[in-house]
Amino acid sequence: MNLQHQIKDGLHFQLNSIADKLENSSFLKRHTDNISLTCIFSGLDCNLHFDGENHSHEITFIFQNNFLKNFSADDKDFSIQQFPIYQQHDICCNTQMILHDIINSKLIGAFRNMFLESKALALLLCFQKCNTATLSACEECKFLMKPIEKEKMFRAKEIILNNLNNPPTIQELSLQIGINQCYLKKGFKEIFNTTVYDFVQEQRMLKAKLLLITTNFTVSEVAEQIGFSSQSNFSSAFKKFTGILPKELSKN
Repeated sequence: MNLQHQIKDGLHFQLNSIADKLENSSFLKRHTDNISLTCIFSGLDCNLHFDGENHSHEITFIFQNNFLKNFSADDKDFSIQQFPIYQQHDICCNTQMILHDIINSKLIGAFRNMFLESKALALLLCFQKCNTATLSACEECKFLMKPIEKEKMFRAKEIILNNLNNPPTIQELSLQIGINQCYLKKGFKEIFNTTVYDFVQEQRMLKAKLLLITTNFTVSEVAEQIGFSSQSNFSSAFKKFTGILPKELSKN
């Protein structure tokens, strides 16, 4: 699915499908006469599934300088200069809900334009709020300075490794270790240099490779052992990780 749409003068919308499941994130870039805000969205973290369609959405809004100047207040010139040249953030829960609404909207015509303009501004405000918070204090670093919070990250890793056949969602994992979802994602990536999703996928593929090499399990049985209900999804994920199909390692 690839869409390009001019919502109104100075505001453009693009929606593309990506044939990979990527980490939720957002990027803002400032150009000569506009800023672009791009969000990579693979679904709500609280509904994160590890066996299913592997795809993401790339949602981009382009704000021209003349569009942003419409929001000037008290005769002050508000323009793209108020935004950084480049900035990247993880996607907060509010942003995820906005993106979810955009992907699932059935509106058409003028109502769709009204809807998209409101969502574009909401996304920009969420991004700016995250950027301001990052500049004022590095909360992800602060909370990891506490030994008990760092220990929660290792507990999360242990839970994942013990449940590779049915890995918990971000929401379930955060409840089990007693930390909110945003801190879980930030802390896990900070300590282990990988996202929760990528870590789960890597460990499942490593276990699958070991089973294929050392046992007589069929490809279907190995897929079931690591929690894949679909053999084709397992084969695709395994090839993406190892470069070969599982049947090339299977003894059967």
